[in-house]
Amino acid sequence: MPRLPTQSSSQGVSVVIPTKDRARLLEQTLRSVGQQTLPPSEVIVADDGSTDDTEAVIRAAGARHVRNTGSGWGPSAARNAGLSAASCAAVSFIDSDDLLHPRALERLYGALRSQPGAPFAFGHALVARRGAAGWSAEGVIRPGPGEREDYLCSLFVRNSVPSGGALVDREIALDLGGFDTRMVFAEDHAFWLSLARRGEPAYVPEIVCIHRRHGGNRWTPAMSPADEQLIDVVAEVDDRLSECLPRRRGVQLCEVSIDALHKRSPRQLLAGVSRLLLGNPHRVQILRAAAWHFRMRRRGPGVDGAPLEEDVALRDWLATY
Repeated sequence: MPRLPTQSSSQGVSVVIPTKDRARLLEQTLRSVGQQTLPPSEVIVADDGSTDDTEAVIRAAGARHVRNTGSGWGPSAARNAGLSAASCAAVSFIDSDDLLHPRALERLYGALRSQPGAPFAFGHALVARRGAAGWSAEGVIRPGPGEREDYLCSLFVRNSVPSGGALVDREIALDLGGFDTRMVFAEDHAFWLSLARRGEPAYVPEIVCIHRRHGGNRWTPAMSPADEQLIDVVAEVDDRLSECLPRRRGVQLCEVSIDALHKRSPRQLLAGVSRLLLGNPHRVQILRAAAWHFRMRRRGPGVDGAPLEEDVALRDWLATY
């Protein structure tokens, strides 16, 4: 991908928030950014042509409004517009329906600076849903213990980096060309993988953001086969990833199968099995990887204990949203 347009970098953190017609959720995201113990130097909202009162929300928060007035950007181009507009050496991307933990930028910036050459730093995301009775935890996005031994392979196999839980070296991101605009659903996964090919990321073993579950979440495994194929191709140009492909197929098989069972769609299940397993010489490895991933998913929030029960400060802060 070509290098994106750039301007001189300054120290500090730029926060980039892509959005479209999510004014009420964006308002909460911006509030969480404003509560950071390490305040960002600038906040940029990349607005893909919203028709609600998004502009008023951005103005009230004192953020910079980068607006698309042409045809739809899509998620990748919106992030790239924010990246091109950013002026700081480190950039945080957070979706307009997620929340930043108050110490997120402090933790991530410290980790990035303490590991020279790291293309990005990332932490955990609490997956949570707000209902009539308040917030409930549904899981934690994080790498497993074995996955931390080889970040490049594990990130190729599956995405363990939360979309709003990372801080990126801006110069490296620009040199890579930013997010792949061919992608619609897995653009963040491909981006983290591209960065990890440049060097080992810095890891923060703490919750740094809240990934909010709601009716407007846009991704399911069955929706992104074209994106997944674009990520598969990386193994053809990077020999370090070829041995990781059976594990990746196992994770894909598990996710597609679970999604098909939830939807009660035998056709989707058979299509997934045919595409990922039949005729593959690594069938045993794929099935083992699928079983491993299924066991890990079943553990859910218990992998990190019960965050909302054990962390009183986290629970009290989240209750304000």
